[in-house]
Amino acid sequence: MVTSAGIVTTARIARAPGARGPARYQSQLPHAVTTALFANSKAPLARGEHLYRDVAACTGVGWELLAAADWMQCKADPRYSPVHGEKLGSLNQDGTTYPTKSAALTQCACDLVELTAAVYGIDLTARRRLSVRELAGAFAAFRWGAILRRHGVSPMEFPYSVAGLTAQHQKMHWPAVDAPDAPDRPGGRFRPPFGAVPVVLSLDYPATV
Repeated sequence: MVTSAGIVTTARIARAPGARGPARYQSQLPHAVTTALFANSKAPLARGEHLYRDVAACTGVGWELLAAADWMQCKADPRYSPVHGEKLGSLNQDGTTYPTKSAALTQCACDLVELTAAVYGIDLTARRRLSVRELAGAFAAFRWGAILRRHGVSPMEFPYSVAGLTAQHQKMHWPAVDAPDAPDRPGGRFRPPFGAVPVVLSLDYPATV
């Protein structure tokens, strides 16, 4: 439903008569979010699409997920790695270094697969469409590992995953949990206008409800 101000408050569910399986999630992002996506991420992600698809074909992860991780970690800058957001070729604290974008994206794909399976039991390489909640879980595990699961926080409350998904998902904060090991400040405001799931949906990924 869209309010008189043009803000989407809910998402519609589309299912063809007689269709089987989960219904497709019909993305209705708030106008401010779609504007921000178009203005900021559309061009960089379009430039990297062929590379995302190539790495995805080798790793089994949907290219749209790789694109979203690249945007969230380093704004899809071709000079930077989406693993830690570091400049390509830089030595990380764990001793790793990624001289090329494809190497960094491959590591991201591996991290997405392994962490999502370990934390939420979701197989990102299965040949099926993921639900919005599964997508949220994947990016929550990718960013914060098992912290949310440990504290009983739903991925649908995690701004890195779902900021901007609906009007209710705007102006979000990082979960206020006692987690000194969190890579972001618990309880602090999440500044970007949208998270990873809206990026995935903006690329026409056929997520399910």
